[in-house]
Amino acid sequence: MNILILTEGGEKIGFGHITRCVALYEAFEEKGINPELLVNRDSDILNLLRHKNFQRFDWIKDDKRLFEIIKNSNFVVIDSYLAEKSLYDKISEMTDGKMLMIDDYNRIDYPKGIVVNPSIYGDKLDYLRKSDAIYLLGKDYIILRKEFWNILKKKINKEIKDVLVTFGGMTNHNIFNEIDEFIKKKSYFNFNVINTKNNKLSAIEMLDFMLKADVCISGGGQTTYELARVGVPTIGICLAENQLGNLIGLEKVGFLKFAGWFSDNDLFQKIKENFNKLDYNTRLKMSKASKKYIDGQGVKRILKKILEKIGNYKNGVIKDENTFLRR
Repeated sequence: MNILILTEGGEKIGFGHITRCVALYEAFEEKGINPELLVNRDSDILNLLRHKNFQRFDWIKDDKRLFEIIKNSNFVVIDSYLAEKSLYDKISEMTDGKMLMIDDYNRIDYPKGIVVNPSIYGDKLDYLRKSDAIYLLGKDYIILRKEFWNILKKKINKEIKDVLVTFGGMTNHNIFNEIDEFIKKKSYFNFNVINTKNNKLSAIEMLDFMLKADVCISGGGQTTYELARVGVPTIGICLAENQLGNLIGLEKVGFLKFAGWFSDNDLFQKIKENFNKLDYNTRLKMSKASKKYIDGQGVKRILKKILEKIGNYKNGVIKDENTFLRR
């Protein structure tokens, strides 16, 4: 079976798209299927693609090469902010709707296929529900890497000692310099700052940092959902418009304290105020809140729908959905 996954990522736009697509890749591998990734970006993403079957080229501009590859594919996954509607329409036509389109904010009018919004707020968006499309929206379809499907129980310590700081792959902000100044004033905490110079951590290494951390200061990208899955009480900072829904949604369910935008003049005052609110009982409630909403099984639910679309579910590839979700 030939599965093609199209995505993009890098230091300027972050690594969230690639991270989600790697999670889907790993879910296919668990079923004995070896997909191929086509990634549009520079070599700064290579660390995330270790041991993966991939090609790196601009599949949006070089659509002739892309369409030749698609001819031999049984199913196509697209996770992109850059691809235009016309490209989605062409791929849907070529595959007869055997495609999955990952969306974050109802970006375009998607064609025939499966539309996934893997976010806490996805089911609240006003999608134009087409009869020839399947919509998988909201918390049940949040996509996490394999290491976060089944995890150890997070221990909430009485006192805050270890603080994790991470903003994913975002580098176009001065926020790191400001965080450094903030850290100097909070020297009684142990800070682990994950920035672009050391953002080569594997998923298991990142998970270890999260299990150890008492509090995290984070941007609002894909990493926020991994933090919620682990149950790390988090203070969120918005670095881009597409992160705002994540942060507001996770604050509403009680997991996160939203400090505001990176450019707010009073940002660090708000961070300090939120730190002062994070007593033991508050952190315990925040950690428990995320468990009600993010169970780590979203990627498996999505894969089940993909296999149904291809036709293999009915042919017995997955005999028992509950067994599949527990694997």
